[in-house]
Amino acid sequence: MELKLRTLGQVKIIEIHGKFDIENTEEFETLFQKQMESNPSILAVDMNKLDYIDSSGIGTLIKSLNVVKNKKGILILIGLKPMILNVFKLAKLDMFFEIMSNDQFNAKFSSEEDKEIDELLKKPLI
Repeated sequence: MELKLRTLGQVKIIEIHGKFDIENTEEFETLFQKQMESNPSILAVDMNKLDYIDSSGIGTLIKSLNVVKNKKGILILIGLKPMILNVFKLAKLDMFFEIMSNDQFNAKFSSEEDKEIDELLKKPLI
């Protein structure tokens, strides 16, 4: 598994690449806790490049969801491949997680960053 961090406006994003299983849940939890130190109101987990997740990976996401909700934040899962999305639906986890496609996420959050850029461009140069 490989983890990457990025930010889109006010949203902190953790990208997961490869397999998310019992061997690397601790690595995810460490990175997740580090991101939570800044108390983000929205944290997203980009799963576009996730090929496999086992029950311990799902358990880690559930634990993360509880941490975010306890801090009155939102956890969004982005870009689940059909096979992984089916696992979430079969386990009825889609009723607890906010799950978005890439297009839904970009439509909702990319425009906020564009507004900030537009405001900066309107400021006069000194």
